[in-house]
Amino acid sequence: MNDLYSLLREDALQLSSEFRKASIQGRGTSQEIADFREHAVQAFLSRYFPFPHRIAKGKVRDSFGSIAASIDCVVCAPNHPYTVSARDKFNLLLAEGVDSVVEVKPNIADRAELHRALEQGLTVKKLRRATTSLIRDFHPMSEWAKRVPFGVFAMQCKASPIETGFEILEFYSDRGIDPVDQADFIVVNDVCVFSNFVDRSLNPWNLDSSYPNRVGWFYEGWGEDSLVGFLWRLHRVAHAGIKMQADVLPRYLAPPAEARFKVVDLAYKYGIFKELRKQPGFDAVEVQRILRAMAEGN
Repeated sequence: MNDLYSLLREDALQLSSEFRKASIQGRGTSQEIADFREHAVQAFLSRYFPFPHRIAKGKVRDSFGSIAASIDCVVCAPNHPYTVSARDKFNLLLAEGVDSVVEVKPNIADRAELHRALEQGLTVKKLRRATTSLIRDFHPMSEWAKRVPFGVFAMQCKASPIETGFEILEFYSDRGIDPVDQADFIVVNDVCVFSNFVDRSLNPWNLDSSYPNRVGWFYEGWGEDSLVGFLWRLHRVAHAGIKMQADVLPRYLAPPAEARFKVVDLAYKYGIFKELRKQPGFDAVEVQRILRAMAEGN
């Protein structure tokens, strides 16, 4: 496991380099810069989800007539038809054959950029799978399994990551979005993973009594091991179909007890933060200090 963690730390450095190089390679053309960055994340995913998985880009559609916005990285399950064009690009992506999708955003410290990613996720969550990986049709998690898993990969967030977490909560709260229709996770390279657990059974953390919630959004301070958290979350989503054989990676990705990092219940902390913000003389410097303390466990 230590070797895998070390390898993924090198991958994180390489991704950071690829994102910087994209600004040079695509200079003057924002779309070319975006393409180079998307290709870097697609190449990373293709190494850890090799054939018969395939990594595509495009609009996923379901059998009920819904079509999602175009997404940068689509992880196609082994059972997905090989519906490609002459240039080896997928021209038809079907919900029942998609394991998960990931939108690439370089900097979600920009609220508008974060919102654009989350808006695209809402179009993905409108899709419905006719078949799921659950054995029983009326399983308690059936609504979760019918959705196509959606995540965001970013290179930067707010200097105080918890502040970005609060902006995620505000986005969904302002729109009244049901938890099952929200993003499954948001990864910030070399910083953290924001995870949305719609059921207690999905929450892997052995939280003590100081956590009033086991569901909702949580901040996970993976730091330089954020790509480990990224892959771990991709393996813990509602897959497109029943797997005939267990995946190799998850047992190597799970952090050992001695490597535990800070896990923050965002909804609970946000409630405390809102109360503190109402106090007289509460200024911007104090806001940043409290947000940093929350992430560091103080």
